[in-house]
Amino acid sequence: MGVNFRRSIRMKLFTYMLSTILIFAALLLGFNTFFAEKYYIHHKKNTLMTISKELEAYIEDYGQESGIKKGREFFKETSLVNKINSLEKKLGGTIVIGNGRGEVYYPAENMHGGMIAGPVHYDMRIPPHGKFEEWKRQDENSFFMITKDPGYDINTLRYQIQREDGLILLIWVPMAEISENASLSNRFTFFIGLFTVFLTALLTLLISGKFTKPIKEMNDITGRMSRLDFSKTLQIHTKDELGELSQSINELSSALGEAIGKLSQDIDRERHMEKLRREFVANVSHELKTPVFLIQGYAEGLRANIADNAERRDFYCDVIMEETDKMDALIKELLDLSRLEQEGFAVEKESFDFSEDLKEQLDKYQKVLKEKGLCLKTDIQDGVVIEADRQRSGQVITNFVMNAINYADEKKQLKVSLMQDTCKEKAVLSVYNSSPPIPEEEFPRLWQSFYKLNQARTREDTGTGLGLSIVRAIQESQGFSYGVYNREGGVVFWCDFELGTKN
Repeated sequence: MGVNFRRSIRMKLFTYMLSTILIFAALLLGFNTFFAEKYYIHHKKNTLMTISKELEAYIEDYGQESGIKKGREFFKETSLVNKINSLEKKLGGTIVIGNGRGEVYYPAENMHGGMIAGPVHYDMRIPPHGKFEEWKRQDENSFFMITKDPGYDINTLRYQIQREDGLILLIWVPMAEISENASLSNRFTFFIGLFTVFLTALLTLLISGKFTKPIKEMNDITGRMSRLDFSKTLQIHTKDELGELSQSINELSSALGEAIGKLSQDIDRERHMEKLRREFVANVSHELKTPVFLIQGYAEGLRANIADNAERRDFYCDVIMEETDKMDALIKELLDLSRLEQEGFAVEKESFDFSEDLKEQLDKYQKVLKEKGLCLKTDIQDGVVIEADRQRSGQVITNFVMNAINYADEKKQLKVSLMQDTCKEKAVLSVYNSSPPIPEEEFPRLWQSFYKLNQARTREDTGTGLGLSIVRAIQESQGFSYGVYNREGGVVFWCDFELGTKN
């Protein structure tokens, strides 16, 4: 399902991050605009105070060294003037030294270069008189003032000190430099802010795309899961919450796929079982219908005295008894098959000589073989001991041999083989009868109840249709294999058994 870009997580994340950066940039620009100049002034005040302390130290040190009275001549001394000049260059401003009477000792009138007294008005009185923008007392003998110089018509930041010896120190810098620095800082901040916003927007798009990609993949996978498609898995291997969520979704998808697969198999199995049940009921009904019809017909004939002599009555009774025996055999085999197919059916395995049992069983069929004109060949390895249920293994022999007898063609060839496969630790029983080849697609159906490959055969030519089904159930209950394959001139049914221990 598509998501509108304006409502997508990526767009929301982009909007939130960009809004945060814009707010931050606006705050930075606002603070810089309104507080940068004040910060520069505060910084310059500290600089002026530092310069004043250095100046006082120079004056005191030179006074002690020279012994000259602090007056006009004192401040004409070259070494002192040089030191004061170096402080002015360091400050980028002007130093004026005088007294409370308005006399200026420094700079002297004959000095050139730099910012000298000239037309600049130095107001040496404390507190100052006249107009000023700001005046703040630092202590009893000093103050800061921002005022416009009447000579140059420029705003200046001044720091003025009155010493105990009567000297007045005035240190000032033009406000234009401070304002220009603040303005440059504002412009620089503005351009940096624009660049930052642009770069952040670009990076946010890339980062939000990378961040939301696994979420989109999860959305796609969960959408497939809702359509019962569990073929794709998430390939997110990050060691974070998204990685853990991805692993959980993969595990959920795998579990759901497995559960739905099993459920689908169960449904298919149930449908198959229901189909088999209906076929089974239909086959049982069909198998019972003929003997019931015959019994009913001959019984009604006896009641109506149609049999007018003892010989015919005996014939009627023989038919009824024969059909009753067939019904009895069918019902017994049905019950036996039902028991074998029940879950938890217990087999009683034991070690015994299967070769001897097989020979004894085949001896019982000599009369039937002779009556039908069948030729039986054997290839039985002596001393083959197997670990199996003895009674059920005898049923396997009986059903395989009877199946071969019933379906042998006009060549009338049968062969029973028993070989020991020591490599696989198995004994293999195979029963061959001459017959046209069976289509391989029919092989699985041969083991179903009541399945008859040739429906044209008479009831006398075939058994109940349960023999091979019983073989299948016996072998599966014991965990053994079975099968069928075509060979030249006929068909071979086979099964294997686990080798036992010889006593």
